[in-house]
Amino acid sequence: MKKLLLITGDIAAGKSTFSTILSARYGAAVFQKDTLKEILGDCIGFHSREENKALSNATLGIMYHLFSRISSTESDLILEANFHENELKELHSIAGKNQYDVLTLLLQGDAEVLYHRYVHRMNEENRHPVHLSTTLDIKEDFIQTAEWIRKEKVIGKTLVIEATDFSYQRDLILLNRIDAFMKGYNQRT
Repeated sequence: MKKLLLITGDIAAGKSTFSTILSARYGAAVFQKDTLKEILGDCIGFHSREENKALSNATLGIMYHLFSRISSTESDLILEANFHENELKELHSIAGKNQYDVLTLLLQGDAEVLYHRYVHRMNEENRHPVHLSTTLDIKEDFIQTAEWIRKEKVIGKTLVIEATDFSYQRDLILLNRIDAFMKGYNQRT
């Protein structure tokens, strides 16, 4: 059966990096919301937070479309974003119609550590302007957003991953569990 790996969770938990690692590991295509949004931002531009949110919505529409088109092939796929419950339901619906087995990786870490990582990323790395239109550099806003994200219901098979640091990206036990899903074999205990 074809495999869909969804990677979601906390801001600054390393979702994009991990999706790239897993894409190389399994030879599966990966689409990352931030990358698609950056392309749209470069082509269309934005002038307000509302227009930035519209870019986010368009990005999700593109992800649904790409998944729908790829689903007619025998290809496994990895999608990465901070998915909300309704978006996960839509992806599960497409997966069900196209005989995909779905596993969601939910990355969560200590909010204080993630906040500092986020601020560093915004201030020290050359981040694309589409990621700079929030108030998440204010600690209270970041913590409140993290709490709101964690209240989102995650449906289907889910593997919760401790992502306070990046050691999970090399954790052989975790990678073996994901291998078992992607390669369709029973995990050894």
